Amino acid sequence: MRRQLIEATVASLIETGFARTTTVEICRRAGVTRGALLHHFDSLADLFAATLAHLYEQFLAGAEGADDASAADGPVDGEAMVEGLWRHFSRPEYKAVIELWLASRNEPELGAVLAPTILKIRDLANPRLNPALLDRLGRSAEAVAFYRLVLEAMIGMALGRAVTPGDGVMGHEDLVLAMLSRMARQVLGDPV
Repeated sequence: MRRQLIEATVASLIETGFARTTTVEICRRAGVTRGALLHHFDSLADLFAATLAHLYEQFLAGAEGADDASAADGPVDGEAMVEGLWRHFSRPEYKAVIELWLASRNEPELGAVLAPTILKIRDLANPRLNPALLDRLGRSAEAVAFYRLVLEAMIGMALGRAVTPGDGVMGHEDLVLAMLSRMARQVLGDPV
């Protein structure tokens, strides 16, 4: 039942946005009563926190073993990192993440509930706070800055998709990814 409610929340966030993702809408999509929702979650904010944690877990699980910056050991293959990160950021579910990030900033009570989950993933994605990631990237300031550039470009393109009508794909994505891949070869070197 918890998973059903989380999946209904993700679908609503993607299709209707945060403002229209209400208890009534989530229950309708999940085919459950409000009482059932409150049996599993103390509040709508708690459901949103569980939803965000679930999405992060999915993204991290999908990255395990991939040849990108999240793989366990060895130097990072920059081109594979760019491709792997875009696989995650381009998923439709990332729109739900963006909706929750923005809502957490605009609604202080929700922000307080979501903060631990947001901070956890922020710290995992920060090479200065994640020694394993820093070791894989290399310790140069340029490599760390490039990784941050890639993340910020991906978040920007994901945000662009989130606000683009229709299928959300923007015409410049392939060009940006190719540019980032070329830069990866320059900054991180060719794969071994």
